[in-house]
Amino acid sequence: MASHSKYQFIVLGDTNPHIREIKLIFLERVKDLGINIANIAFIDRNNFEQYKGNSPTVCLYFGNSIKQEDLSELNFLLTEAVFILPVVESLNTFNNAIPLLIRGINGFELANQGNIEALVGRIMEALSLLRLSRRLFISYRRIESRSVAIQLYEHLDASGFDVFLDTHSIRPGEPFQEELWHRLVDTDIVVLLHTPGFLGSEWTREELAKASAMSIGILQLIWPGHTIDDMSSLCFPKYLKDSDFVAGNYTSANTSMTDDVISAITSDVEALRARSLAARQDNIIKEFMSAALAYGFSPVLQPEKFITLHKKSGEEVSVIPTVGVPHAFTYNQSEELVKKIRESKSTAVYIVYDHRNIREKWQAHLAWLDVYLPVKAVKVTDLDTLFNSF
Repeated sequence: MASHSKYQFIVLGDTNPHIREIKLIFLERVKDLGINIANIAFIDRNNFEQYKGNSPTVCLYFGNSIKQEDLSELNFLLTEAVFILPVVESLNTFNNAIPLLIRGINGFELANQGNIEALVGRIMEALSLLRLSRRLFISYRRIESRSVAIQLYEHLDASGFDVFLDTHSIRPGEPFQEELWHRLVDTDIVVLLHTPGFLGSEWTREELAKASAMSIGILQLIWPGHTIDDMSSLCFPKYLKDSDFVAGNYTSANTSMTDDVISAITSDVEALRARSLAARQDNIIKEFMSAALAYGFSPVLQPEKFITLHKKSGEEVSVIPTVGVPHAFTYNQSEELVKKIRESKSTAVYIVYDHRNIREKWQAHLAWLDVYLPVKAVKVTDLDTLFNSF
């Protein structure tokens, strides 16, 4: 197999006071995913000759006043089909801050430090280190926090998340509880509104239990004066204060949070997302590796987080541990992963996923696809059958 390509992070344009913090947070998120930071290459105009084609690359162009120094590099990166993200302090000044040749690209507004986590998330998506879907589940008790749940839904939806809220996200005619569990399986983060009576509901207790069992990252927003116990390792508490609510009111049916705390919650969600996805993938990897060893195979975990092993016949196969619901078999939406598998000697590719709580109609759809696609989906509970076939 070819040597591992580096992930290239290019910075061009004006000097920006946030660049150092952006890089530090990016490296933290990379480490959360278990990726060696030695595989990250930072490039700017001073070492641009180090750029290597055919490696996962993202370029941030910081615009303030249009300069000519980086135009040749920008034009080259465009011909290389590199992902370029224009970054400005305000989108209102976009045309005056960004060169014409990249003005047609949708820009990112970095107004303050509060936007850095979202920017880092976009960088990681562009490098295929995070899946492009940004699914989020709001868990709450209607009689206590419905107005805040709707407020969060609207803000997080506007921030680019695919937000599940029971009153807004289940279409008429769908089986309510079945669809709710299905969406929980496929979420990246749960935002849990932990009001004093949250655990008084059977359904909210079950949502918390299922999310914890699946190692989904849970951001618990804990109401003022309320305390909680027995939080899982992937449960992050955020204790709210009276001042986090408009007029200090957090008990009425129409209560709402301040803009500042809503922005802080969005940043917390971005920070937790990579850790949550990495933990879930690691769980599936460990389950597969343990089962393979028990059957006498010698699985090898590759740096891109797919697994290779040899059948008794000597043939090599690749296994992709998949978080959530498999969608369209996009190899976990990672171009680097696709490339590495194609470079390997594998004769077959399997996607391993946890089917528990996934709707039966979707499992039937995956079984139908298995008939027509070279990539086969395998439930994590069917590993015995898979290994016996090897």
